[in-house]
Amino acid sequence: MSFDLNMVWSRGIKLVSGNLQLLIVIAGVFLLLPTVALYLLVPEFQTLADPGADPQILAERMNEFLGPLLGTFGLLTLIQFAGYGAMMALIGPDRPTVAQALGAGIKIVPSTLMILILFGIAYMIGAMIIMLPIALIAGAAGSSSAVLIGIVPVLVFVAWLAGRLSLSMPVMVLEGKLNPISAMLTSFRMTKAYQWQIMMFWVVLTVAFIVISLLFNGGVGLIAALFGTGTIALLIAGLANGATSMASGMIITGVATAMHEQLAGLSLSTIKDTFE
Repeated sequence: MSFDLNMVWSRGIKLVSGNLQLLIVIAGVFLLLPTVALYLLVPEFQTLADPGADPQILAERMNEFLGPLLGTFGLLTLIQFAGYGAMMALIGPDRPTVAQALGAGIKIVPSTLMILILFGIAYMIGAMIIMLPIALIAGAAGSSSAVLIGIVPVLVFVAWLAGRLSLSMPVMVLEGKLNPISAMLTSFRMTKAYQWQIMMFWVVLTVAFIVISLLFNGGVGLIAALFGTGTIALLIAGLANGATSMASGMIITGVATAMHEQLAGLSLSTIKDTFE
């Protein structure tokens, strides 16, 4: 048996479709409702999330509402972590009850937050290591274009790092390893042999989600604009963004679970082959 991304995708979609009703309920509570609440409680978020907004107005609004926005967005992120974990537990091999799945999702929130912080630290250190020699060369040559070119390897590094850590949540939820360091190391070990394939898979999937989200939310945004800037417009925009978050969240959860399932199976096969 070898690692097959087509099988991962098919298995992930099957896991989602087989548990669709329960997943919609969980995603609605943990992804849709918080997103709608964000739009209604922080109306400025609609302007900040608009890709066609004037950059100058965007910068002014960002400076003005940065504190409240970060606080609200941080709380939303924690709620979403719990939702992802609950959905993953629900479609996992243990087949828990909804209450058990919700408990598993809530349980991984602190560890997931720590992994996110460690990811940010690793990103900053890696970006500095990559950009420092490029900046020195650019300074010696008196050229600024080299620095812009240096952004490409930084983006590749971030995509690679995200791919290597992409199984951290499945490891915590499905294997019960709540220690964030242990979960990260296990994810690194599982993805090592197929790291570039996994990186490109997540990049393609992320780009596809972004494009679809922009097109869908842009179209709905035109409808919301007909209602001005009132509560109805914010509600429509929030529901649209929440719906895309629900759809992408369920698919990502299914695919990540299927990827862990396949790579864990490969690891067990390797161990058996070694002793047999």
